[in-house]
Amino acid sequence: MVSDCDAVNTIMGGHHYTSTVEDTVAVALHAGTDLDCGSFYGQYAQAALDNKTIVEADIDLALERTFNVLVRLGYFDPPEQQPYRKLSKDDVYTTESIQLALEAGQQSIVLLKNANKALPLNLNQLKNKRIALIGPTANATYLMLGNYHGYPLHFFSPVVGFQNVTHGN
Repeated sequence: MVSDCDAVNTIMGGHHYTSTVEDTVAVALHAGTDLDCGSFYGQYAQAALDNKTIVEADIDLALERTFNVLVRLGYFDPPEQQPYRKLSKDDVYTTESIQLALEAGQQSIVLLKNANKALPLNLNQLKNKRIALIGPTANATYLMLGNYHGYPLHFFSPVVGFQNVTHGN
């Protein structure tokens, strides 16, 4: 398992689950976080070793699992045997990937509350009605991408999407 960048740090600093850097290293490592995408392990693993909250075998196990994944992914194989190295940006925006992204989005929607069975919306009943989309991302685009993303060729805000559906665009 690889942590989100600086996630190991937030175990102590943000969530206050641990109170020392040594305990934080131990908790994360023992939970199976083999690779820290950040600098926490690099800064504090030695201190955790020194005070014996972790032992060398813990680090060996994390390294073994990390290298096993690299071997399974073909990281050490010749480049011509690595199918993922042959992929380019042209392999990202394909009919298949667009369909897969649509299905993933449709299947990941979670409805937390449906008071008075308001959803799904019946577009025929919305004729001549006013609808408010409220919130900081109602008319946002780039803001919704977050910080782990590429730039999609086509995307639009919820407001534009709703207008497209209700106006037949």
